[in-house]
Amino acid sequence: MFQSVIRSVAHFVPSRRVTNDDLSKLMDTSDAWITERTGIKERRFVEDDSITTTTLAVEASTRALASAGWSADQVDLIIAATLSPDYYFPGIGVMIQRRLGCKTVPALDIRAQCSGLVYGLSCADGYVKSRQAKKILLVCAEVQSPVLDLTTRGRDMAVLFGDGAGALCIEAVPESEAHSRGILDSYLGSDGSGADVLCMKMPGTATPGFIKAADVERGVVHPQMEGKVVFKNAVTRLLETASTLLARNGLTSEQIDLILPHQANLRINEMVREQLGIPQERVFNNIQRYGNTTAATIPICMSEAAEQGRLQKGSLVMTLAFGAGFTWGGNLIRW
Repeated sequence: MFQSVIRSVAHFVPSRRVTNDDLSKLMDTSDAWITERTGIKERRFVEDDSITTTTLAVEASTRALASAGWSADQVDLIIAATLSPDYYFPGIGVMIQRRLGCKTVPALDIRAQCSGLVYGLSCADGYVKSRQAKKILLVCAEVQSPVLDLTTRGRDMAVLFGDGAGALCIEAVPESEAHSRGILDSYLGSDGSGADVLCMKMPGTATPGFIKAADVERGVVHPQMEGKVVFKNAVTRLLETASTLLARNGLTSEQIDLILPHQANLRINEMVREQLGIPQERVFNNIQRYGNTTAATIPICMSEAAEQGRLQKGSLVMTLAFGAGFTWGGNLIRW
């Protein structure tokens, strides 16, 4: 048997900082309004239209490979998670394979939105356990700024999102050598009854004509959300995920060294933390600086936590995510 051990993690974000004050010049909002409701102070946007999701993904991947001491031709599986691919099709997995110069290995894309990292880790673990892959590159990347409605009409969604990427190198290690390290457990769920509550419907085949000029004029080509419904469901499902992972592994919340939650709303994370009875220092948040980078939030958190020395060998780590779909889940990891 093999364990799925995370050999390295890295992230990359654009250099362009967009503060709440910057957005207040484009729409009827304010730093106080955004901070109170979301916890966000600034986010990163790509510098120009030539920078795509794959661009950020490759930058993060290159850093993760270097940290792991791997060459691109050693990777035998690429898993990519995004809701903002360069093209309608194909996905970014094959784009990453080409840009990195990997061998003609399998490349698959996951459309689990904000739950992309937790779904991706579970998927990678399955490939390791079934002996189908030994060195896996898991990449989560988003460029969302071009589709945001940066006007008062779209402010409820526009203030939330940012661009960024994170990548992990995951290796199959014999249990005898892993010493209990690796991905210990994963819990995933979905509920399609919430599909219309948080979505971006266009372009898509459910829309007559796919997309028309009138749709652009009406602003229905931008993301939309029923915030209160999402908030309530997120708290419920994140608590469900954490409780399930703890119970079936015979653990208590006091034994978790660090929780890496999806960065959608600081108020959501604080409510979950309080109900789990975990002190603030054992939950990692960086939404204040990056906003919601969707699939990339948890790997960016993981990368920064590692850089800050908050992830030590042997640390017990839990990831938690909830996103559009609805999808949700978490992973239990021995670092």
